[in-house]
Amino acid sequence: MSFKAALYGWTATTLRTLDHHGVRLRYPYRDRIMFENAILPALARDDSIRRVLMVGCGWYTHHYPSLLGDAEVTTIDLDAAKRPFGGDRHIVGNLTSLSDHIPHEGLDAVLCNGVLGWGLNEPDDVDQAFTACVDCLRPGGLLLLGWNDHPPYNRVSPEDIPAFAQLEPIRVPGLDAHRVVALPRNQHCFQAFRKPLSG
Repeated sequence: MSFKAALYGWTATTLRTLDHHGVRLRYPYRDRIMFENAILPALARDDSIRRVLMVGCGWYTHHYPSLLGDAEVTTIDLDAAKRPFGGDRHIVGNLTSLSDHIPHEGLDAVLCNGVLGWGLNEPDDVDQAFTACVDCLRPGGLLLLGWNDHPPYNRVSPEDIPAFAQLEPIRVPGLDAHRVVALPRNQHCFQAFRKPLSG
């Protein structure tokens, strides 16, 4: 086991112990607070959202699956060392290869927050990744995107991604608009899209 994997394992165990005692450490940034306090609870209340993919793991995301109630949550991250921060169902892999792990139309929602522009950067990889997401979403399924509309992280924006042409813009769950800027400092915004019910 690498030092990083051991450190992440120890960190995840410590965080879960703190959670058990009612102490939850989290990023104090407005975008993460909005995600945790508004968006995830809204999804948890939606009976049509039962199978969810959360893209990307970190110490600050370890409790996200628990915020989605009874939903079946799968997490995915390319870095194997981040496995301790993932859910009970976890994929070590690239989002570009999602279809190797999730069946066609096997998801009700894909939540991709803080990944576009932060590792998923190249236009071809971005389109391949979101094409795979669209394929894995059922008709009517939700794709939630959280990204920084600020250089250099906005080199590829949603309007430049061919896969998004297959989706319809909708309001962000728990919020009142399709596009909400959660943190003006870095223009971190949330946008929501739906896979049409019929082709």
